[in-house]
Amino acid sequence: MTLVNRPGGRQWSKPLIPEMCFNTQTSKTNDGVAGQLSNPHVAEDGTSRLVSCAQCCVRVHTSCYGVSGDEAELDDWLCARCEADAATEDCCLCSLRGGALQRANNDKWVHVLCAITVLEARFVNITERSPIDLSAIPLPRFRLKCAYCRKRMKREVKGCCVQCSHGRCSTAFHPTCAQAAGILMHPDDWPFIVYITCHRHRAPIMPERNKASMRELAVGQKVICKYKNGRYYHSDVVELTTATFYEVVFDDGSYSDNLFPEDIENRDCVRLGPPAEGAAVQVRWTDGLIYGAKFVASHSIPMYLVEFEDGSQISVKREDIYTLDENLPKRVKSRMSVASDMRFELFTQNDVKQNSKRQRVINSRYREDYIEPVIYRAIME
Repeated sequence: MTLVNRPGGRQWSKPLIPEMCFNTQTSKTNDGVAGQLSNPHVAEDGTSRLVSCAQCCVRVHTSCYGVSGDEAELDDWLCARCEADAATEDCCLCSLRGGALQRANNDKWVHVLCAITVLEARFVNITERSPIDLSAIPLPRFRLKCAYCRKRMKREVKGCCVQCSHGRCSTAFHPTCAQAAGILMHPDDWPFIVYITCHRHRAPIMPERNKASMRELAVGQKVICKYKNGRYYHSDVVELTTATFYEVVFDDGSYSDNLFPEDIENRDCVRLGPPAEGAAVQVRWTDGLIYGAKFVASHSIPMYLVEFEDGSQISVKREDIYTLDENLPKRVKSRMSVASDMRFELFTQNDVKQNSKRQRVINSRYREDYIEPVIYRAIME
């Protein structure tokens, strides 16, 4: 995080949590509805001022905590908990004391981090980040056991847990415990405002491929390509095409560099071409809402049309294709498959015998209790 020093000894930096994480609306299907991504406490360059509580010294972004007031008034600013003289109060969702707490609608206190991470928690006033409505949180969430603090705390720790977002993984943890344990959290689309993966399902860091392996491919070249199901198959390059993607910066400072021209709502980009750099645009996101953004640039990326052994064709980027002479990573080798019609290939009897498991031997301890299958069938008949 880069700090920007401004006159008066004040420090500014870019918040790590985008505005869309605070916009916890429950209705996401209304077309034409604008999502609230603007924040009066975020400057045009995407930075927000850092302030510290004069009593407990908690340090927050004015945009993340919803701090309002003149620049001079913020020098003696008090957080909501110190202003209410509630220094002994803890978070009702994780049972930890201290940190950036805001008042909930049930006269309790909640960490801003916990309110963002728990899907059913809702900021009543999004700009001020308070109060926080907890009435929609289901009771089963409070019955989940944290995978971290339950092993280290002698007393029973109450609170509300979240679970790993990977598939059906049931690993549960308090948001603050997950943060302290280094659990990966990053903003995501619905249904997860924050996508959380436990250590077991944390995506490994993919090594970058060298430039020699990323050379341009020729039509008719045999390659290994990633299919829609996530597995890799042998295929042939049929055609070289070019796809256009737009890059925009949203009003909350987040960005996207893979938008299609038809995702821009206030301009017919397919017919008129890209907007001017810095122009205000309206983007229809994957949740069906329209968000304000600024246009940055248009990128033309080479795409390859490949045909698989079953005759199906897809258009993919270069990084999803591997040549036959390339050293394949382990994750690709583990996902290599053959065409679907090869699944019904018959095996000879010799292949079955060769690949069969070794013969099971009776344990000597239970040899006297063993009954031959022929005798057993005769007894049953």
